[in-house]
Amino acid sequence: MKIFDKATWHIDAGENKDEVIQKFKKVFYYLNTHNLLSKDGKEIIDLNIIDSSISLNSKLLTENAIKFLEIYYDKVIKVDTNDIEMKLDFYYKQFLEDKEN
Repeated sequence: MKIFDKATWHIDAGENKDEVIQKFKKVFYYLNTHNLLSKDGKEIIDLNIIDSSISLNSKLLTENAIKFLEIYYDKVIKVDTNDIEMKLDFYYKQFLEDKEN
């Protein structure tokens, strides 16, 4: 299992806990909207259990999501919470275009 990120890593580094959780929620909801979550990932959305213990890992993702996040996740997670969906969308479109070529 590959771990892309954990909320606790950000919180332990001094980031605001509520902001971190909001960011993770936005990432998970975006991935869900684009069918990039596995059954386990969708269950997290359905149960609404995105909290400070959340881990974004390969078990929760589709194969396509893993490839996408391996390339773009570090760029996305650094942006402001308000801009994260826009950045995810920008990079996901770029990912899909690159896949076609």
